[in-house]
Amino acid sequence: MLDKLKQHKNELLMLAVLLIISGIAHGYNMFHYPYYENDEGTYMSQAWSLLTQNKLAPYTYWYDHAPAGWILISLWIKLTGGFFTFGTSVNSGRVIMLLLHLGTTALLFYIAKRLTGRSLPGIIAVLIFSLSPLAIYFQRRVLLDNIMIFWVFLSLAMLLKEKLKLTNIITSAVFFGIAVLTKENAIFFTPAFVYVVYQKAHEHHKNFAIIKWLAVSGLIISFYFLYALLKGEFFPAGFLDQSSHVSLLTTLYDQSKRGSDYLFWNRNSDFYTNLLEWLSRDKFTVILGSIAVFINILLSLKKKSLRIPAFFTFLYFLFLISGKLVIDFYIIPLIPLLALNMGVLIDLAIKQISFKKQLIYNCLSLVFLLAISAYLVSFSMVQYTKDETTPQVNTIEWIKNNLASDSYIVIDDSIYLDLHEKRFSGDRIFPNADWAWKVEKDEMLKTKKYNNDWKRVEYIALSHEILRQMRLFKNNFIEKAFINSFPVVEWEKDSTSYFDIDKYLSTNGDWMSIYKVKDKESIALDDSWKFYKENFIISYGRVIDPSNYSTTSEGQSYAMLRAVWQNDKPVFDGVWAWTKDHFQYRIQDKLFSWLWIKDDEDYKLGDSASASDADEDIALTLLFAYKRWGEEKYLIEAKEIINDIWSQEVVLINGHYYLVSGSGASRDDGFLLNPSYFSPATYRIFAQVDENHPWNKLADDSYYLFNKIDKLNNNTMGLSPNWLLIDKETGLISSPGKYFQNKDDIDFYGFDAFRIMWRIAIDAIWFNEPQAYEYLKKVEPFYTKEWITNNNFSAVYSLDGTRKVPYSNISTNVGALSVFTITNKTLATEIFNKLFEKEYNYDLGYWKDKNNYYDQNWAWFGLALYSDNLPNLWEKGNK
Repeated sequence: MLDKLKQHKNELLMLAVLLIISGIAHGYNMFHYPYYENDEGTYMSQAWSLLTQNKLAPYTYWYDHAPAGWILISLWIKLTGGFFTFGTSVNSGRVIMLLLHLGTTALLFYIAKRLTGRSLPGIIAVLIFSLSPLAIYFQRRVLLDNIMIFWVFLSLAMLLKEKLKLTNIITSAVFFGIAVLTKENAIFFTPAFVYVVYQKAHEHHKNFAIIKWLAVSGLIISFYFLYALLKGEFFPAGFLDQSSHVSLLTTLYDQSKRGSDYLFWNRNSDFYTNLLEWLSRDKFTVILGSIAVFINILLSLKKKSLRIPAFFTFLYFLFLISGKLVIDFYIIPLIPLLALNMGVLIDLAIKQISFKKQLIYNCLSLVFLLAISAYLVSFSMVQYTKDETTPQVNTIEWIKNNLASDSYIVIDDSIYLDLHEKRFSGDRIFPNADWAWKVEKDEMLKTKKYNNDWKRVEYIALSHEILRQMRLFKNNFIEKAFINSFPVVEWEKDSTSYFDIDKYLSTNGDWMSIYKVKDKESIALDDSWKFYKENFIISYGRVIDPSNYSTTSEGQSYAMLRAVWQNDKPVFDGVWAWTKDHFQYRIQDKLFSWLWIKDDEDYKLGDSASASDADEDIALTLLFAYKRWGEEKYLIEAKEIINDIWSQEVVLINGHYYLVSGSGASRDDGFLLNPSYFSPATYRIFAQVDENHPWNKLADDSYYLFNKIDKLNNNTMGLSPNWLLIDKETGLISSPGKYFQNKDDIDFYGFDAFRIMWRIAIDAIWFNEPQAYEYLKKVEPFYTKEWITNNNFSAVYSLDGTRKVPYSNISTNVGALSVFTITNKTLATEIFNKLFEKEYNYDLGYWKDKNNYYDQNWAWFGLALYSDNLPNLWEKGNK
């Protein structure tokens, strides 16, 4: 009796030492390593939802997992006084994982002792389980598998009593039922439990014991099905109830279909991929443990004490190699089982080679224990030294301190609770911070909250897990938001991860970034530029009009303007090179021929005359390019063009300067003018580069012309015709219709003249020019009346404001948008939303008719003006 008490006391002492070792190994640095995994936040959030909302999940509960695990967590939270007792919410969960780990450790020791009758197998198993880097990596995390294996071991321990009683069987069944309701994977252990009950039950009660165990465990598990049945969510939608709803049976079916169909040895299978990951963390436990299982299976034919660990492990191996979904943390239940198999096998081997000599047995045991411990500790120390969670903590703090509480933020599950629950009085919460995969997959959330519009997302708290979801699960909704975002702040300095953001790849979760989704206007500007480059720019920089495959200097200038504002140097340089190669070879100047055409199968110059609007816009882009990218050559080329514009395209009549339409503008009785070519803001910049010519006078004289037009044909609307003829001697303006074959809209305000409003608006924005404001204010009443009366604008007007065509056009609408952007921002927003945004295809990146080169350009220029994305780069350039 005294010997038994002494032995029992020694075992308790040994267990206490093992628990201390296990607790230190598990607990030291557990708040910093490993990083907070997605599922950890999921289960903490669901526990929070249970406590605060009386719901099993903060979103639609899909029955993807039974709830016993987070019910236990919620009880722990109530007991410890809240979710933030230990720091972050996940930290609070990790503390209960530590306690469960210690409980599993004690049970592992007990089970090994009961199977073999000796302490050494338990000591070996516990040391492997406690010191294994693989075990520490996963056991620290708030994962259902950690909770489940505790209940499985507790259930098994109940059946290993020296004298099995009915109460032991019932208790074991209850614990097993809880294990299954924690993580459904536990169901694969059922045959092993039936075997244990059969082996341990009294000879005359074996069948009864098995039935009793199955009945009680089945009853516990059935509560889950009963809950779904009472909620009307058991049967698939349409079976008895035609309404759309989640279904337990549907989810079970879907879960069974998850994963690949590759055989486990295929390199593309989930098992093979994760096996490489497990081996990288702990070859010792995985390889030697598997070998031990194989040997134990063979030896168990004669050695009964090996059957239980071998059978349990074999069944879980079958689950892992089944060819379906395998996630890295599915290894968790296998680790203590591998440790148990190694413990009993090593003990058996030592016993065989010690020749029944206790001293030899003890010495060999000590050598094995020291060797195992030393190897496992030396294999990896990162679990005790590395900090992987601080970037996630920093993300929480940054959001709390920098974003508005109503911001729509896509987040990793791991930080959900910290953003939704107040940590202290006065702490800010973020009710619109949502799990990335729920935003992607939960149709109710995506429809009701996000209106099926990814542009409602404002920020993405980018993590390893979100990148992984975009890569593996084709999360197109989130991907679109991410593609149209830019980094605001990053915590990647000490990361060991390999990154390839373009492929949504990172190898570790020890980093975080905050990305801001661009506003819808910036998204449209960027995406439409991508579309334009892909569909309108060919060769190395030729812009084509798909309607006739012609190329104009105007088209080249538009592409260069957009490229420099988009900071797209490669495209800018390509377009500029093509323009020089094909348009800039006039002998008398550095100006540009305006037309390149397709003649039969060949392309050739269609007209060598210049167009002054393209010349001035190209010169302006070169000045902007010089300031943006700092290359002197752009400035030199710009100055040559600016000088020749003045000498070839500017005329002085009666003391006023005019920009004629180009080198071919001269007529017998005057010069052709296109008022929409006049760009006062451009001339003010030219004046800073070319001091030899009075460019500021030309800018002021542009307004002189615009005001003179007001007196043309009793014009009271402030509208200008598309073309004019100005007398060389008197400066009188008149219709140039006799010089045009197509005279339909020469005298009307239409597809050319609307550009006046845009160019004047630029002058107002860049130089705060009073004449610009005055002019736009004069035009405003006409556009206001048209909008109030018709809720749209005609594409063409006579100068008295009469509509000449029944249709509207997105290009000519830019005129109205430009005016109201300066004079009435509220009305500008209304017009933009109704006439521009609705015409834009956000998925493909174009407005209305995707082949209309002119509309694609001017819709972009109009949007850029409206959204304040046309900076004066001469003043704000990088240089």
